Amino acid sequence: MVSSTLLVYHLFTRVLFEAGGTHTFINPTTAKKILAYKLDEINVQLCVATPVGLIYQTEAVVRNFPIPIHDRVFPADLVLLEI
Repeated sequence: MVSSTLLVYHLFTRVLFEAGGTHTFINPTTAKKILAYKLDEINVQLCVATPVGLIYQTEAVVRNFPIPIHDRVFPADLVLLEI
């Protein structure tokens, strides 16, 4: 797991990378600052447990969110999670 602050769309953003992660998450407030987006619904409610035992629920995702890294753009499905 790697934690860092990166410049994403001209906004310094705190990021957490985990190689074995099954989903990619973004805070809704951060998503609004970075790019206008359209929400889609996930077919089921996603429950996310944190290491300290808190559980967060969401049904919203931003599909094909463009993430620029150096000279390349990587599309990602970002699950909105209010933490």
